[in-house]
Amino acid sequence: MSFLKHSGINALGFACLAPIALAAISLAACSGGSANDDLPLIRATLTIKTVSQGGVCDSVPVRVSPKELIGEANKYANNKMMVAEVATTGPTDENGAPMCNGTGETLPMAPGKWEFSAPLASGSATCVRDIEPNGDLSILLIDGVEGCSGAPAEAAAPAEGEAPAEPAPPATG
Repeated sequence: MSFLKHSGINALGFACLAPIALAAISLAACSGGSANDDLPLIRATLTIKTVSQGGVCDSVPVRVSPKELIGEANKYANNKMMVAEVATTGPTDENGAPMCNGTGETLPMAPGKWEFSAPLASGSATCVRDIEPNGDLSILLIDGVEGCSGAPAEAAAPAEGEAPAEPAPPATG
């Protein structure tokens, strides 16, 4: 009888340990990394500055869409459209306007050209930016300002063969 007791315990112990042993073997088989594991994870920093609607500052959804993927990416990098919610605080009085401000970060992105789009009080702000490991990863979307650098769009360059515009004469008076 003692043989049956011990064999039952041994069988039970083996039945309990077998799945653990199989899981350990499976993990060991999967632990070999791939060549692109060493590539950096690229995240863009999103900064939003928008006029408050009714004195309330809500989160702003920023749609991030790939336009042209370039090169190789870490296996954890996203290569499809995503939405990043940027929480805003405020409103704060900035030059007489009640402004909501917020900063957030995207999920890891594959390198390439990406479009950033956000619904702001004055309309949709959209821009396309090259995303690369050592590039400018700061995306600044400001209500009423085109682009995503925060600076107003530069004056258009004259067309080829066209003379540049003459500067205005100094005011006299």
